Amino acid sequence: VVGYNVQVAVDTEHHLIVTHEVINVGNDRGQLARMSKQAKEVLEVDKLEAVADRGHFDGQEILACEEAGVAVTLPKPMTSNAKAEGRFGKQDFAYLPDEDVYRCPSGQLLPHHYTNIEHGMTLRRYWSTAACQGCVIKSQ
Repeated sequence: VVGYNVQVAVDTEHHLIVTHEVINVGNDRGQLARMSKQAKEVLEVDKLEAVADRGHFDGQEILACEEAGVAVTLPKPMTSNAKAEGRFGKQDFAYLPDEDVYRCPSGQLLPHHYTNIEHGMTLRRYWSTAACQGCVIKSQ
């Protein structure tokens, strides 16, 4: 089976295709910078705003866009398997920076407990043992 992936850049004001490309890569990662640069060249502009779906999310691509004068708006991919495992996902929690706590889906506040570094990334851990153990919506 041979599959193709079509990349298209569209002018949002006039709804016209600015540039396109057909590739045989099964995902959109690695395509954002090239397509954005092509669109910028065709439109003959110094700066460009690009909007893409989460399938294009790639840190190196976003950096390449920024360096090329392209401001990118796209959501981060949902990499957590929490929903599939029957747990709440990160998007279900709200961070309250003034208090440095997270608010869980049941409205409980989860305070910061410790910070550690894994694979060069600083991770801050938040939870409330009492709130989680007695959670009335945990089964959802």
